[in-house]
Amino acid sequence: MIRGWQHRSPVANPLLGSSKIFCLAEVLEVKHTMLAIPSHWNAYLKSNPEYGMGYQRGIVRLSTGSFEIGYFLNGSTFISGSELNTMTPATLWLAERLLKPQTGDPVIHDITLIPRAEESLRGVRRVNIRTLSASASTQFSNESVRASQAAKDAITTATTSGEIFKRYSAYVDDFRVTEKRGLSAGTFATTAEDAKNVKTGRDAVARYALENKQSANKRFTISPAKDTNLKRGITEPAYGEPGGGIEVIFVDGTSAGSVTGPDIIPEE
Repeated sequence: MIRGWQHRSPVANPLLGSSKIFCLAEVLEVKHTMLAIPSHWNAYLKSNPEYGMGYQRGIVRLSTGSFEIGYFLNGSTFISGSELNTMTPATLWLAERLLKPQTGDPVIHDITLIPRAEESLRGVRRVNIRTLSASASTQFSNESVRASQAAKDAITTATTSGEIFKRYSAYVDDFRVTEKRGLSAGTFATTAEDAKNVKTGRDAVARYALENKQSANKRFTISPAKDTNLKRGITEPAYGEPGGGIEVIFVDGTSAGSVTGPDIIPEE
């Protein structure tokens, strides 16, 4: 469900052009499980690795006692996996901007993150996620064990002097970028060389097989210090996207001042 819908007038998406107008009455016809993430969870999400470039995956326990499995977008929005698959990029863009903190049930009471399976990105082992919650559903337990058993240690390498990387995001205020303009540990990016294949935000979604279908047209530049630890891999096809791009995980994050941007590239 989406909290905070108050208008039924047409709304323009400035990022998609003035010709694309979305009527809230049409959006309201679709029921979504979308919830604002309480702010006190922000540090927990930021301190844990991503599932893919721009999002995390896990389970929430709601104040109603029920569990939902889904995705955490930019540390501020939770949406169930089944509903995310039904939303167009435009609808998701609008829904996030109208989302307001819950003042009543359901409220997110617990979050447990799920590590990504090794086979979805060749050559890279996702760092196992710490769990803050003492409670977790059977669905999470089974999936977490399978992911952990399937993963094998990948080689951690160090950056060389002058290496440049790029990160594509749907958010100008990407929460993986720290206040001191570094990256949080476990953040995804790509090499500057591979980024030459990405001309639009839609290209980034396809090349890095992103589950969040909003155009990832905010391009950050990362210039890490020499000997910054990372792991490299090639994205497998996933979420209806071809993949094939090179992805890196900054295992320990990057130092202050290493991130600039974003610059905005075309949506599609």
